[in-house]
Amino acid sequence: MSRSERLVVAIAASCENLQDLSLDRITRSELHAPELRGVPYIPLVRGDDDVPDHPLLGSDLRLPSLLRIPSLRKLTIRDTHLGDEHWSITPIACRLQFLDLGSCYHENDDFNRICTERIMAVVGPTIDEFSLTTAVSNDKLFAKSSETPLQKLRKLHITPFFPLDSVVETISNLAGSPIEKLSIQCYEDDVVDVCTALEEFLTLKTERGSEFYHKLNRIDVSVTAAGYSATDDEVEERKKAAKKLQEFCQQLRLSSAVEEYGASQRPLASSRRASMSFAVQVGVDAAKISSISPPRPTKARSMTIL
Repeated sequence: MSRSERLVVAIAASCENLQDLSLDRITRSELHAPELRGVPYIPLVRGDDDVPDHPLLGSDLRLPSLLRIPSLRKLTIRDTHLGDEHWSITPIACRLQFLDLGSCYHENDDFNRICTERIMAVVGPTIDEFSLTTAVSNDKLFAKSSETPLQKLRKLHITPFFPLDSVVETISNLAGSPIEKLSIQCYEDDVVDVCTALEEFLTLKTERGSEFYHKLNRIDVSVTAAGYSATDDEVEERKKAAKKLQEFCQQLRLSSAVEEYGASQRPLASSRRASMSFAVQVGVDAAKISSISPPRPTKARSMTIL
């Protein structure tokens, strides 16, 4: 079942004092994405023009209109096409503090990067914490503290889906922000590569001097299961890589932790794609929506649409 962006935005905007919104696998509406008509590999929702106008947003029920919800503070959008150019021109009424943007698997890395950078540039001035899935290559916009819109970014998180060969470049390109904590989540078989990339970044930090990432005080790596049993040699190699990274951090007086996958944890992507239900989770309550109907106002502060 496709989750139309029009219905999703209408529901979110009807939630009074909504602060935390998480969206997963939302489908663009043909009404707001006419440029995607005829593109065979990108799904579109048709026939959702009967979603009622919203008192605040009117008929402009496209994903960028979420930025017009004044109370919104945390926004997560994953597995969703973010190519709407209205992200750049939509009036912003909220003060986002946390932003988590996933990539769209129907598009290539360059397209997802452009979409991510566009949204970052718009909402950046208020963002304190950012979770990143795609590379950032626009050093002219983000690398200089006098120019970056991410003036308050203190925590940067990189997800397991991030392209490993872009780790050093992307972190460097965000040097204009006052980042204090850098965390990377990766799969077991990527531990060595991640630790190596972070060492390259730390080497670059020492070469560029004290002003480069001068606020940084912590680097963490968390590990999620790869789905198979590693050999003793692989386990030993990962331990050595982790130890080497932590020793480097100690030399630079940085706190560091490399946490391995445990039985009490669940892989990041284990259940997101498996769930085919359309649920709006409000606190501990969930309301299943099976048809398009006028959204009713609610006072929930947190909403998840899967």
